[in-house]
Amino acid sequence: MIKSQDSLVIVYKGEIMTNTTNLTIGQNQYATKQIGDHSFAEIPVKVFCELPPAPVQRNSHLRVNKMRSIFDLAYLAGQSSTLTEVALGVVVSDFDDIDHKTGNVIASYKQGQISIIDGATRMHYWKTYPKQAELLKKNLTAKLHFLSSMNDVRFAYYPYNSKASTEKTNELLQGLARRYNWQPRQPMFINGNYKTAIDWATSRPDDDRAFEPEVGFNFNFEELKILDSIPKGSGPTISKPALPKIKSQPIVAAILIALKMYPNNVRLFDFIERLINITTADLHQAMANKMITPVEIIALEWQGWSAQRGTNTTSTWLNDTAGGTNYASKEPQLDFLLYWIIEHIQNPSCKHDFNKGVRPSSWEGTWKEIFTNEDTE
Repeated sequence: MIKSQDSLVIVYKGEIMTNTTNLTIGQNQYATKQIGDHSFAEIPVKVFCELPPAPVQRNSHLRVNKMRSIFDLAYLAGQSSTLTEVALGVVVSDFDDIDHKTGNVIASYKQGQISIIDGATRMHYWKTYPKQAELLKKNLTAKLHFLSSMNDVRFAYYPYNSKASTEKTNELLQGLARRYNWQPRQPMFINGNYKTAIDWATSRPDDDRAFEPEVGFNFNFEELKILDSIPKGSGPTISKPALPKIKSQPIVAAILIALKMYPNNVRLFDFIERLINITTADLHQAMANKMITPVEIIALEWQGWSAQRGTNTTSTWLNDTAGGTNYASKEPQLDFLLYWIIEHIQNPSCKHDFNKGVRPSSWEGTWKEIFTNEDTE
Protein backbone atom coordinates (compact mmCIF):
# COMPACT_ATOMS: atom_id res chain seq x y z
CA MET A 1 0.00 0.00 0.00
CA ILE A 2 1.34 3.41 -0.92
CA LYS A 3 0.68 5.77 1.93
CA SER A 4 0.36 9.55 1.81
CA GLN A 5 3.94 10.08 2.95
CA ASP A 6 5.27 7.98 0.06
CA SER A 7 6.12 9.63 -3.23
CA LEU A 8 3.24 9.86 -5.69
CA VAL A 9 3.80 10.51 -9.36
CA ILE A 10 0.64 12.01 -10.84
CA VAL A 11 0.09 12.51 -14.56
CA TYR A 12 -2.86 14.55 -15.75
CA LYS A 13 -3.29 16.27 -19.12
CA GLY A 14 0.28 15.43 -20.04
CA GLU A 15 1.88 16.91 -16.90
CA ILE A 16 4.06 14.84 -14.57
CA MET A 17 4.44 16.03 -11.01
CA THR A 18 6.10 14.30 -8.08
CA ASN A 19 5.17 15.15 -4.51
CA THR A 20 5.33 13.61 -1.09
CA THR A 21 2.14 14.62 0.71
CA ASN A 22 -0.06 16.09 -2.03
CA LEU A 23 -2.20 14.84 -4.84
CA THR A 24 -1.46 16.96 -7.91
CA ILE A 25 -4.01 17.41 -10.66
CA GLY A 26 -2.95 19.84 -13.37
CA GLN A 27 -1.41 22.87 -11.66
CA ASN A 28 -3.15 22.30 -8.34
CA GLN A 29 -2.12 20.29 -5.31
CA TYR A 30 -4.45 18.74 -2.75
CA ALA A 31 -3.29 17.47 0.61
CA THR A 32 -3.77 13.76 1.27
CA LYS A 33 -4.68 12.33 4.64
CA GLN A 34 -4.13 8.79 5.85
CA ILE A 35 -6.86 7.15 7.97
CA GLY A 36 -6.15 3.51 8.72
CA ASP A 37 -5.23 1.81 5.46
CA HIS A 38 -6.95 4.43 3.32
CA SER A 39 -5.87 7.75 1.79
CA PHE A 40 -8.20 10.68 1.20
CA ALA A 41 -8.01 14.06 -0.51
CA GLU A 42 -10.39 16.99 -0.73
CA ILE A 43 -10.89 18.36 -4.23
CA PRO A 44 -13.26 20.96 -5.73
CA VAL A 45 -16.27 19.65 -7.62
CA LYS A 46 -15.11 21.58 -10.71
CA VAL A 47 -11.82 19.66 -10.76
CA PHE A 48 -13.63 16.36 -10.16
CA CYS A 49 -15.88 17.02 -13.15
CA GLU A 50 -12.82 17.27 -15.42
CA LEU A 51 -11.67 13.74 -14.59
CA PRO A 52 -12.58 10.77 -16.82
CA PRO A 53 -14.58 7.79 -15.53
CA ALA A 54 -12.70 4.53 -14.98
CA PRO A 55 -12.49 2.46 -18.19
CA VAL A 56 -14.70 -0.25 -16.67
CA GLN A 57 -17.46 2.24 -15.81
CA ARG A 58 -21.01 1.81 -17.05
CA ASN A 59 -22.47 4.55 -19.29
CA SER A 60 -23.17 6.81 -16.32
CA HIS A 61 -24.41 9.73 -18.41
CA LEU A 62 -27.43 7.59 -19.35
CA ARG A 63 -28.45 7.46 -15.67
CA VAL A 64 -28.53 11.20 -15.01
CA ASN A 65 -32.25 11.61 -15.73
CA LYS A 66 -33.02 8.52 -13.65
CA MET A 67 -31.01 9.78 -10.65
CA ARG A 68 -31.78 13.49 -10.92
CA SER A 69 -34.82 13.34 -8.62
CA ILE A 70 -32.77 11.57 -5.95
CA PHE A 71 -29.90 14.06 -6.21
CA ASP A 72 -32.29 17.04 -6.23
CA LEU A 73 -34.07 15.69 -3.16
CA ALA A 74 -30.76 15.59 -1.26
CA TYR A 75 -30.39 19.35 -1.89
CA LEU A 76 -33.99 20.09 -0.90
CA ALA A 77 -33.61 18.10 2.33
CA GLY A 78 -30.38 19.89 3.24
CA GLN A 79 -28.45 16.64 2.75
CA SER A 80 -26.25 17.61 -0.20
CA SER A 81 -23.21 16.54 1.85
CA THR A 82 -24.24 12.93 1.18
CA LEU A 83 -23.34 13.52 -2.48
CA THR A 84 -19.81 14.69 -1.76
CA GLU A 85 -18.16 11.34 -0.99
CA VAL A 86 -16.45 9.99 -4.11
CA ALA A 87 -13.59 7.66 -5.03
CA LEU A 88 -10.66 8.04 -7.42
CA GLY A 89 -8.28 5.54 -8.94
CA VAL A 90 -4.62 6.57 -9.17
CA VAL A 91 -2.33 4.39 -11.31
CA VAL A 92 1.00 4.00 -9.48
CA SER A 93 2.76 1.78 -12.04
CA ASP A 94 2.11 0.92 -15.69
CA PHE A 95 0.03 -2.16 -16.48
CA ASP A 96 -2.13 -3.55 -19.29
CA ASP A 97 -5.68 -4.82 -19.36
CA ILE A 98 -5.28 -8.13 -21.20
CA ASP A 99 -8.05 -10.22 -22.73
CA HIS A 100 -7.34 -13.64 -21.21
CA LYS A 101 -9.12 -15.37 -24.09
CA THR A 102 -7.06 -13.84 -26.92
CA GLY A 103 -4.03 -12.43 -25.11
CA ASN A 104 -4.69 -9.05 -26.75
CA VAL A 105 -4.12 -5.79 -24.90
CA ILE A 106 -7.48 -4.06 -24.42
CA ALA A 107 -6.11 -0.91 -22.80
CA SER A 108 -2.95 0.37 -21.16
CA TYR A 109 -2.87 2.12 -17.80
CA LYS A 110 -0.05 4.61 -17.37
CA GLN A 111 1.53 5.68 -14.10
CA GLY A 112 -0.26 8.63 -12.59
CA GLN A 113 -3.49 8.45 -14.57
CA ILE A 114 -6.48 9.45 -12.44
CA SER A 115 -10.04 8.31 -13.07
CA ILE A 116 -13.37 8.29 -11.27
CA ILE A 117 -14.10 5.02 -9.48
CA ASP A 118 -17.27 6.15 -7.71
CA GLY A 119 -19.27 9.27 -8.53
CA ALA A 120 -19.36 9.26 -12.34
CA THR A 121 -23.15 9.72 -12.45
CA ARG A 122 -22.86 12.67 -10.07
CA MET A 123 -20.08 14.08 -12.26
CA HIS A 124 -22.42 14.05 -15.28
CA TYR A 125 -25.22 15.49 -13.11
CA TRP A 126 -23.07 18.44 -11.99
CA LYS A 127 -21.87 19.04 -15.56
CA THR A 128 -25.47 18.96 -16.83
CA TYR A 129 -26.75 21.16 -14.00
CA PRO A 130 -23.80 23.41 -13.04
CA LYS A 131 -25.91 25.51 -10.66
CA GLN A 132 -26.28 22.43 -8.45
CA ALA A 133 -22.50 22.10 -8.35
CA GLU A 134 -22.23 25.75 -7.28
CA LEU A 135 -24.58 25.11 -4.35
CA LEU A 136 -22.11 22.71 -2.71
CA LYS A 137 -20.53 24.56 0.19
CA LYS A 138 -17.47 22.32 0.57
CA ASN A 139 -15.07 20.31 -1.53
CA LEU A 140 -15.61 16.66 -2.36
CA THR A 141 -13.93 14.03 -0.19
CA ALA A 142 -12.22 11.53 -2.46
CA LYS A 143 -11.04 8.14 -1.29
CA LEU A 144 -7.91 7.20 -3.26
CA HIS A 145 -7.41 3.72 -4.69
CA PHE A 146 -3.86 3.02 -5.84
CA LEU A 147 -3.82 0.80 -8.91
CA SER A 148 -1.00 -1.35 -10.24
CA SER A 149 -2.96 -4.21 -11.90
CA MET A 150 -6.37 -5.08 -13.30
CA ASN A 151 -6.97 -6.98 -10.08
CA ASP A 152 -6.67 -3.65 -8.26
CA VAL A 153 -9.15 -2.10 -10.70
CA ARG A 154 -11.70 -4.87 -10.15
CA PHE A 155 -11.43 -4.78 -6.37
CA ALA A 156 -11.55 -0.98 -6.35
CA TYR A 157 -14.53 -0.59 -8.69
CA TYR A 158 -16.89 -3.50 -8.12
CA PRO A 159 -17.44 -3.06 -4.34
CA TYR A 160 -19.16 0.19 -5.29
CA ASN A 161 -21.25 -1.68 -7.84
CA SER A 162 -22.15 -4.94 -6.14
CA LYS A 163 -25.59 -6.59 -6.29
CA ALA A 164 -26.52 -4.52 -3.26
CA SER A 165 -25.85 -1.28 -5.16
CA THR A 166 -27.87 0.47 -7.83
CA GLU A 167 -25.89 -0.99 -10.72
CA LYS A 168 -27.78 -3.70 -12.56
CA THR A 169 -26.64 -6.28 -15.09
CA ASN A 170 -27.29 -3.99 -18.03
CA GLU A 171 -25.02 -1.39 -16.44
CA LEU A 172 -22.29 -3.97 -15.93
CA LEU A 173 -22.56 -4.81 -19.64
CA GLN A 174 -22.25 -1.11 -20.44
CA GLY A 175 -19.07 -1.05 -18.37
CA LEU A 176 -17.68 -4.08 -20.21
CA ALA A 177 -18.38 -2.42 -23.57
CA ARG A 178 -16.57 0.65 -22.31
CA ARG A 179 -13.65 -1.45 -21.09
CA TYR A 180 -13.27 -2.97 -24.56
CA ASN A 181 -13.70 0.44 -26.19
CA TRP A 182 -16.79 -0.84 -28.04
CA GLN A 183 -19.23 1.88 -29.02
CA PRO A 184 -22.34 0.04 -30.25
CA ARG A 185 -24.91 1.86 -32.37
CA GLN A 186 -28.05 -0.15 -31.60
CA PRO A 187 -30.09 0.71 -28.46
CA MET A 188 -30.19 -2.89 -27.21
CA PHE A 189 -26.40 -3.04 -27.08
CA ILE A 190 -25.91 0.58 -25.96
CA ASN A 191 -28.23 0.03 -22.99
CA GLY A 192 -26.89 -3.44 -22.13
CA ASN A 193 -30.29 -5.13 -22.54
CA TYR A 194 -29.07 -8.49 -23.84
CA LYS A 195 -28.05 -10.50 -20.74
CA THR A 196 -30.38 -13.46 -21.41
CA ALA A 197 -29.26 -13.60 -25.05
CA ILE A 198 -25.58 -13.97 -24.13
CA ASP A 199 -26.45 -16.43 -21.34
CA TRP A 200 -28.24 -18.67 -23.84
CA ALA A 201 -25.57 -18.23 -26.51
CA THR A 202 -22.83 -19.12 -24.01
CA SER A 203 -24.46 -22.16 -22.41
CA ARG A 204 -24.87 -25.65 -23.86
CA PRO A 205 -28.02 -27.78 -24.06
CA ASP A 206 -29.28 -28.95 -20.64
CA ASP A 207 -27.21 -26.20 -18.97
CA ASP A 208 -29.39 -23.80 -16.99
CA ARG A 209 -26.61 -21.62 -15.61
CA ALA A 210 -26.81 -17.83 -15.67
CA PHE A 211 -23.27 -16.66 -16.32
CA GLU A 212 -21.54 -13.62 -14.90
CA PRO A 213 -21.90 -10.79 -17.44
CA GLU A 214 -18.16 -10.77 -18.16
CA VAL A 215 -18.20 -14.46 -19.17
CA GLY A 216 -21.07 -14.15 -21.63
CA PHE A 217 -19.80 -10.84 -22.96
CA ASN A 218 -16.28 -12.13 -23.62
CA PHE A 219 -17.53 -15.35 -25.23
CA ASN A 220 -19.84 -13.51 -27.64
CA PHE A 221 -17.97 -10.23 -28.10
CA GLU A 222 -16.98 -10.68 -31.76
CA GLU A 223 -20.47 -11.87 -32.69
CA LEU A 224 -22.08 -8.98 -30.80
CA LYS A 225 -20.02 -6.50 -32.80
CA ILE A 226 -21.04 -8.15 -36.07
CA LEU A 227 -24.73 -8.25 -35.17
CA ASP A 228 -24.63 -4.62 -34.06
CA SER A 229 -23.26 -3.64 -37.50
CA ILE A 230 -26.08 -5.28 -39.53
CA PRO A 231 -27.18 -3.65 -41.71
CA LYS A 232 -24.22 -1.46 -42.54
CA GLY A 233 -26.45 1.51 -43.36
CA SER A 234 -29.70 2.78 -41.89
CA GLY A 235 -32.92 0.83 -41.64
CA PRO A 236 -34.38 -1.83 -39.31
CA THR A 237 -31.97 -3.63 -36.96
CA ILE A 238 -32.22 -6.58 -34.58
CA SER A 239 -32.99 -4.13 -31.77
CA LYS A 240 -35.50 -2.14 -33.85
CA PRO A 241 -36.94 -4.55 -36.44
CA ALA A 242 -39.90 -3.86 -38.72
CA LEU A 243 -41.92 -6.34 -36.62
CA PRO A 244 -41.41 -5.44 -32.92
CA LYS A 245 -41.82 -9.06 -31.76
CA ILE A 246 -38.64 -10.01 -33.67
CA LYS A 247 -36.75 -7.99 -31.03
CA SER A 248 -36.38 -11.11 -28.91
CA GLN A 249 -33.66 -12.40 -26.59
CA PRO A 250 -34.04 -16.00 -27.95
CA ILE A 251 -33.68 -14.77 -31.54
CA VAL A 252 -30.59 -12.72 -30.65
CA ALA A 253 -29.14 -15.78 -28.85
CA ALA A 254 -29.74 -18.05 -31.85
CA ILE A 255 -28.16 -15.54 -34.21
CA LEU A 256 -25.10 -15.20 -31.95
CA ILE A 257 -24.70 -19.00 -31.97
CA ALA A 258 -25.10 -19.05 -35.76
CA LEU A 259 -22.55 -16.27 -36.20
CA LYS A 260 -20.05 -18.34 -34.22
CA MET A 261 -20.87 -21.43 -36.31
CA TYR A 262 -20.82 -19.61 -39.66
CA PRO A 263 -18.50 -16.58 -39.35
CA ASN A 264 -18.59 -14.18 -42.29
CA ASN A 265 -21.30 -16.23 -43.99
CA VAL A 266 -23.06 -14.09 -46.62
CA ARG A 267 -26.22 -16.22 -46.48
CA LEU A 268 -26.43 -15.79 -42.71
CA PHE A 269 -26.11 -12.03 -43.10
CA ASP A 270 -28.88 -12.22 -45.72
CA PHE A 271 -31.06 -14.18 -43.26
CA ILE A 272 -30.60 -11.52 -40.55
CA GLU A 273 -31.43 -8.67 -42.92
CA ARG A 274 -34.53 -10.45 -44.23
CA LEU A 275 -35.74 -11.18 -40.70
CA ILE A 276 -35.34 -7.63 -39.42
CA ASN A 277 -37.01 -6.16 -42.50
CA ILE A 278 -40.00 -8.51 -42.77
CA THR A 279 -43.41 -6.84 -42.34
CA THR A 280 -46.97 -7.87 -41.59
CA ALA A 281 -47.83 -7.31 -45.25
CA ASP A 282 -45.03 -9.69 -46.25
CA LEU A 283 -46.45 -12.39 -43.97
CA HIS A 284 -50.00 -11.98 -45.28
CA GLN A 285 -48.67 -12.27 -48.83
CA ALA A 286 -46.69 -15.41 -47.95
CA MET A 287 -49.75 -17.03 -46.39
CA ALA A 288 -51.84 -16.13 -49.45
CA ASN A 289 -49.23 -17.77 -51.68
CA LYS A 290 -49.35 -20.92 -49.48
CA MET A 291 -45.53 -21.28 -49.59
CA ILE A 292 -43.33 -19.89 -46.83
CA THR A 293 -39.57 -19.46 -46.34
CA PRO A 294 -37.58 -20.15 -43.12
CA VAL A 295 -37.49 -16.41 -42.40
CA GLU A 296 -41.28 -16.23 -42.74
CA ILE A 297 -41.73 -19.35 -40.59
CA ILE A 298 -39.79 -17.74 -37.72
CA ALA A 299 -41.64 -14.44 -38.12
CA LEU A 300 -45.04 -16.19 -38.16
CA GLU A 301 -44.16 -18.13 -35.03
CA TRP A 302 -43.06 -15.00 -33.16
CA GLN A 303 -46.22 -13.22 -34.29
CA GLY A 304 -48.23 -16.12 -32.85
CA TRP A 305 -49.86 -16.96 -36.15
CA SER A 306 -48.97 -20.66 -36.28
CA ALA A 307 -52.60 -21.70 -35.87
CA GLN A 308 -53.27 -20.31 -39.34
CA ARG A 309 -51.06 -23.01 -40.87
CA GLY A 310 -54.00 -25.34 -41.30
CA THR A 311 -55.36 -28.48 -39.65
CA ASN A 312 -51.91 -29.87 -38.82
CA THR A 313 -51.42 -27.27 -36.08
CA THR A 314 -53.93 -26.21 -33.47
CA SER A 315 -51.57 -23.89 -31.60
CA THR A 316 -48.16 -22.36 -32.09
CA TRP A 317 -45.43 -24.83 -32.96
CA LEU A 318 -43.63 -23.93 -29.74
CA ASN A 319 -46.71 -24.13 -27.52
CA ASP A 320 -46.74 -20.39 -26.87
CA THR A 321 -43.12 -20.31 -25.62
CA ALA A 322 -41.85 -18.30 -28.62
CA GLY A 323 -40.19 -15.18 -27.30
CA GLY A 324 -40.16 -16.42 -23.69
CA THR A 325 -36.93 -15.98 -21.74
CA ASN A 326 -37.49 -18.53 -19.00
CA TYR A 327 -34.92 -21.33 -19.07
CA ALA A 328 -37.60 -23.99 -19.45
CA SER A 329 -38.31 -22.63 -22.93
CA LYS A 330 -34.67 -22.26 -23.93
CA GLU A 331 -34.04 -25.60 -25.64
CA PRO A 332 -37.14 -25.82 -27.87
CA GLN A 333 -36.74 -22.21 -29.00
CA LEU A 334 -33.06 -22.56 -29.89
CA ASP A 335 -33.74 -25.91 -31.62
CA PHE A 336 -36.47 -24.27 -33.71
CA LEU A 337 -34.53 -21.12 -34.55
CA LEU A 338 -31.23 -22.82 -35.38
CA TYR A 339 -33.01 -25.41 -37.54
CA TRP A 340 -34.53 -22.70 -39.75
CA ILE A 341 -31.43 -20.50 -39.75
CA ILE A 342 -29.35 -23.45 -40.98
CA GLU A 343 -32.08 -24.33 -43.50
CA HIS A 344 -31.80 -20.83 -44.97
CA ILE A 345 -27.99 -20.96 -45.06
CA GLN A 346 -28.00 -24.29 -46.85
CA ASN A 347 -30.76 -23.35 -49.30
CA PRO A 348 -31.78 -19.66 -49.19
CA SER A 349 -34.48 -20.15 -51.85
CA CYS A 350 -36.26 -23.06 -50.11
CA LYS A 351 -39.99 -22.84 -49.38
CA HIS A 352 -42.45 -25.01 -47.46
CA ASP A 353 -46.16 -25.68 -47.86
CA PHE A 354 -47.93 -23.29 -45.49
CA ASN A 355 -50.69 -25.83 -44.74
CA LYS A 356 -48.26 -28.66 -43.90
CA GLY A 357 -45.20 -27.06 -42.39
CA VAL A 358 -42.52 -29.15 -40.72
CA ARG A 359 -43.26 -31.04 -37.54
CA PRO A 360 -41.26 -30.65 -34.28
CA SER A 361 -39.57 -34.04 -34.70
CA SER A 362 -37.68 -32.51 -37.61
CA TRP A 363 -35.97 -29.80 -35.59
CA GLU A 364 -35.81 -31.23 -32.04
CA GLY A 365 -32.20 -31.69 -30.95
CA THR A 366 -30.73 -29.27 -33.52
CA TRP A 367 -28.94 -27.22 -30.86
CA LYS A 368 -27.57 -30.32 -29.10
CA GLU A 369 -26.42 -31.77 -32.44
CA ILE A 370 -24.47 -28.60 -33.17
CA PHE A 371 -22.46 -28.93 -29.96
CA THR A 372 -22.05 -32.71 -30.34
CA ASN A 373 -20.53 -32.22 -33.78
CA GLU A 374 -18.31 -29.46 -32.43
CA ASP A 375 -17.03 -31.66 -29.62
CA THR A 376 -16.06 -34.51 -31.96
CA GLU A 377 -14.25 -32.43 -34.56
